[in-house]
Amino acid sequence: MKRLISILWMLMAVFYCAAQNTLYTCNSKYKITLPNKLELQSSELNSVKRLAASQVGIKTLSGHITFQQKGLNSNTKEAYNKYVRVIVEYFEEDRQDPTYGIGDKVVVNKDVLYAVNEAAEANCKASKTPLIKVISVEPLTINGFPTLYFSYKRKGWEGKQPPVIVNVYRIFNKYESVTLTFSYRESERELWNSIHSNIIKSFTFYNKYK
Repeated sequence: MKRLISILWMLMAVFYCAAQNTLYTCNSKYKITLPNKLELQSSELNSVKRLAASQVGIKTLSGHITFQQKGLNSNTKEAYNKYVRVIVEYFEEDRQDPTYGIGDKVVVNKDVLYAVNEAAEANCKASKTPLIKVISVEPLTINGFPTLYFSYKRKGWEGKQPPVIVNVYRIFNKYESVTLTFSYRESERELWNSIHSNIIKSFTFYNKYK
């Protein structure tokens, strides 16, 4: 009897966890699981189709989708007390590029470090959020896919808001890649850290090219 009760509790925990998360698929290219503390930006809502209770399919021509803290779409006052963004961008690799389809492991060298600094500075300039410093650059593997990871710290909007930590993952799959950017206020690191980790672990492409 005790064992039966334990099993029932375990099943309830699984169902509870599932109810707290949503699996998103995009253009049948990749899938990623996000907690229900996040929502799609309203501009993305016209391309959404709910496939199941905890599964959503997204169609987009731009290959770009953005998630934010829940409540912004409905202009809930409490939602503005925090800041988080998850941006996912899909790219098909250039067939004219000499490295097309090679799929080598990511190697961090001087050229990559320079490119990362340039990218961080360009992103900050475009968003009017001055770069403070690059924190980390390293090669990773996410669910078998070679990944270039880098993070940096920037000022808040127009330098007036609290500093933000930006984590960027460039995930490669030979003929395609995804750039996944996870940003949150430095002061809210503990709030978003485990969610950040779980989101990254959940990402995968539909097809894994060898």
